[in-house]
Amino acid sequence: MTIPHTPAALFEWESVKRGEAANVMLTFECGERAGEIPLRIVKGKEQGPTLLILAAVHGDEYDGVRTVIELIHSVQPEDIRGTLLMVPIVNMPAYEGISRVTPLDGKNLAREFPGSPEGSYTERLAYYLDQYILAKADFLLDLHSGAMEFSIPVLVGYYHNEEEELGRRSRAAAEAFGMETIWAHPQVGPGRTVSAATERGIPWLYTEASGGRRIKLAEQEQYRRGAYRLMHHMGMLLAPEAWLLQPAPAIKRRLKGDGNFDASLLASVDGFFIPAVELLQIVEEGDAVGSLYGLFGEELEKLHAPSSGIIVGLAEMPYIKKAGIVCSITGVKG
Repeated sequence: MTIPHTPAALFEWESVKRGEAANVMLTFECGERAGEIPLRIVKGKEQGPTLLILAAVHGDEYDGVRTVIELIHSVQPEDIRGTLLMVPIVNMPAYEGISRVTPLDGKNLAREFPGSPEGSYTERLAYYLDQYILAKADFLLDLHSGAMEFSIPVLVGYYHNEEEELGRRSRAAAEAFGMETIWAHPQVGPGRTVSAATERGIPWLYTEASGGRRIKLAEQEQYRRGAYRLMHHMGMLLAPEAWLLQPAPAIKRRLKGDGNFDASLLASVDGFFIPAVELLQIVEEGDAVGSLYGLFGEELEKLHAPSSGIIVGLAEMPYIKKAGIVCSITGVKG
């Protein structure tokens, strides 16, 4: 079933009945260009939890988009209890512009939540997503991947707080998701989808992979399988044996940190970067992580680890401008 363009604030969720699936384009007003949020709704015949899956919060991250497309084709109302909500492309202008940020206002959607109904395009998009879609969810899965300039290992991140049910539920879901590297975040920066979910008391996960505007199928397949495992963990799959055809890999690394790539080690000069480390390598404070070189091979800057931990992000493009990200280091959870 396809539902015509409908203002997000006026959409009648009950118009999609139990045992039905629908595609709907939710809209919101924003000057000359109307905002659009494509939403896939799959309602099982039985009552159950609501899982929201987001992709392309950043318009040039494609692993999540392919994963949602595959889920749209594979998961039907007769397969589940509860409701599966999927947004294959959250930020349409950024997706169309092949851009991390929204071309209309230059803003990063992952820093604008909970947004504003009177703000710029990105602020309004954050507001309508938070108010009219995220608010319907019992659990959030936000699918991300690395940028052109910056490589990230395949991992799943979660809210870490064993003193709260929200944290315990997030951690249990991360362990069930089935990735070798999981990243515990005792706190997250403001403006993210996951910080908005935390404010609403909604447990969450997010994923990362190499990205770089490319899809590595072996990595992206982990997203799809992880989504099935998460649905099983939530009690949504009616016949889990038909979906979980391979056992989940054992967890090899438990990381811990705030996950804030905005606070990474930065270059102080322009230069050609030759790393001395690789992703997921353990380093001690002061260890060399690489050097920046000039036109004739002269060493312009030798870079050292500002803290002990594990390399969780590393510059992918060799030429780095001043203030560009060189690497990110996070702690290892004991």
